Formats: sequence, C-alpha cells, structure tokens
Amino acid sequence: MLVAYGPDGRPAIAEETPLTQLQSWSHGRLLYCPNCRGIVHVRGGAEKRTQLHFAHQKGECAWSTEAESVRHMRGKVVLAQWLKEQFPTAQVTLEERLPEPNRIADIFVAHEDGRRWAIEFQCAPLEIEEWKHRHEAYRKAGIIDTWIIGTNRREKQEAFIEAVLTMAREILFLDPQVALPRVWLRWPIARVVAQEWQSGGQRNFRTPTLDGWVGRLGYGATLISSLAEVRLDAQAHIIHPVRMTMEAQMQLLQTFSTASTPDASQLEAYLRPNVNDEALHSVILPLLRSYLLDPDLLRRYNYGRGLEEHPLSESDRQRVNKACEWLGTLTRRGFTTERLQDLLKEIPYVGPYAAFVGYVEMLIALKG
Repeated sequence: MLVAYGPDGRPAIAEETPLTQLQSWSHGRLLYCPNCRGIVHVRGGAEKRTQLHFAHQKGECAWSTEAESVRHMRGKVVLAQWLKEQFPTAQVTLEERLPEPNRIADIFVAHEDGRRWAIEFQCAPLEIEEWKHRHEAYRKAGIIDTWIIGTNRREKQEAFIEAVLTMAREILFLDPQVALPRVWLRWPIARVVAQEWQSGGQRNFRTPTLDGWVGRLGYGATLISSLAEVRLDAQAHIIHPVRMTMEAQMQLLQTFSTASTPDASQLEAYLRPNVNDEALHSVILPLLRSYLLDPDLLRRYNYGRGLEEHPLSESDRQRVNKACEWLGTLTRRGFTTERLQDLLKEIPYVGPYAAFVGYVEMLIALKG
C-alpha cells in the first residue's frame, strides 16, 4: 500500500513524506493500516530499487495489497500525479476507502462541483463478472469509474478489456516504469476510416497503427505517446490531441465527399494541421477563390485554342495569362512547381475538391 496513518492520525503518503520520518515511525511501530488499523512498516525505496510502500506482517489484513506488483504501485503514484496536475483544485487521494461501494479505489478524485471519479489501474487478470460488479457498484454510488490497464495486459484478449472498450469506446494501457510514462490509447474505428489511414490520407500525423478487429466492435486503432499528452475531460473521457484532430479531419472528409461545391473555410480547417499559414493564405485559398469565380475557365481556354466551335475569347486569354504571371511571382517566393504539386497532395481528392485539384494542375501545366 502507498498510504498509511501516522502517529497523529493523518494520512502519510509514501512518496510525499520524508523517508527519515517514515523510517522513524516504522521503527517505533507508529504507522497504521488505513483499513484495519493494524501496524504497518515502510518497505522498499531507492536503495532497494523498488517502489517505496507500506506493508503488514504477512497475513495480517484482509484488505492488504502486499501482493501487488511494483508496476501497480508505481502506476498509482504516476496516475495520481498526472491527475493532480490536470485538476489542481480537486482532492486527489491514493487508495481511498469508499464506504459506498465498499471498495478501495486506486486513485479517488473529488471535484469541487461534486463530481467523483475512481481511477482503477488494473495490472492483474480480472474476471468479466468481477469487473461488471465493480463497475456497477461505482455507478450506483454516483462515481465515474475509469479503468486504465497495465501494459503487461496489452496483448491479452480478455473479456473485461473488451467490456471496458465497449462501455467507454476507448481504453488506455500504461507503462509507468519508464522515465516518461508511456501509454497506448486504443479505440474502435469504422472501416472507411481504416482505409483512409492505410491509403496515406493523413500523411503528416503520427497515424495510429491498425490492430485488426477489437473484440466485436470493428477495426481498432492505437496511438502510442507519453502519458503527459493525454488528458481527461469533464466526464473522465480520455482526450488525446492527435486523435481529436484526426477524427475532426475524417468528419470533414466525409462532408467533402458529399458537398456540391468546395468550401474555403472547411478546406482551411482540414489543411491547417498539415499546411502552414503562408501556403494556405498565399496559395491555396487564393486559387480556390479564383476557381469558384469561374470553374470552367481553364477548360474553355484549353478547348478554345484549337477548336472552331470553341473560340477563345480575349478576356479568357488575359485572365489565364494573369494567373500564370501570378504563379510566376509565387515561384520567386519559393513556391516552385514541385512545392505546389506537394501542396495539392494535401487536398482531399473527393467530391468537388477533385475538380479543384484538376483545375490547379491544369494551371501549373499552362504556366510551364
């Protein structure tokens, strides 16, 4: 366990209380179990290369967690610190004994507005019925339970992991024993999303790996990152900025495929994570505005040069020449033909946006 009561009756947290003080209390048999009030002793520490913790004499307490792994103890400390940094006004406690639902939460978060969360770090196997019992007990007590799984179970096909994924539509695996705690965020995705990622449609992201089927939920995606990149929202849902951006882009992509005409603001939102402001506002958006004014301009120009039934107007000629001159100024600013072609690859080739890409490609060819 990571929390004991000192001689003053106040909780003493292993990682937050001076070691010399804990050792003094331990030698004086002045540390007590917060559950059974039996005597506990300080164990581990840097010299022994194990997590500092408290322990009963063997078999003393039915609530004892002495058998827990170093991974589990370390994970609770890491997660508690992670939560304190996110919610500085909340009360974050380790190994909180909850009379209702009569459980010890690995980490308990009490918010000022009355929200209560139990964060469980599960490193050991867990039967599905036991997980359901714990989950339902927390919910009946008005406590949101969030389950984070030890990375030692990441490759295991366990029913309770699938149950967590079904409930929350996401699951987080944690390795707390590396210098920068590492996480694997896994969630189910639709087949069309998997196909888009496999096709390289989101080249400049840390694209998630595809895990095949996730239980019975469909394709699975996994993002690997540091714990520091992950946050919880107001309902204790897991938030990862890369996932949020990618999912927003996929929603835009679906909108693009059914649109009747390109939309400048939506295209800007889609491209912004991959394309800098200069390229957006000096190249792509001006080209789109030009296209929207007269989508058929370059088609008329190309056909009109050699066909009697499509005579080329002087107005069209001047407009195309002016556009080619403008492209020339862009070249002098560093937007070479190759760079322009790379920018076009960032534009989704779907719906009316495919016609816009064709328009720009034709203009580049005319300039050349």
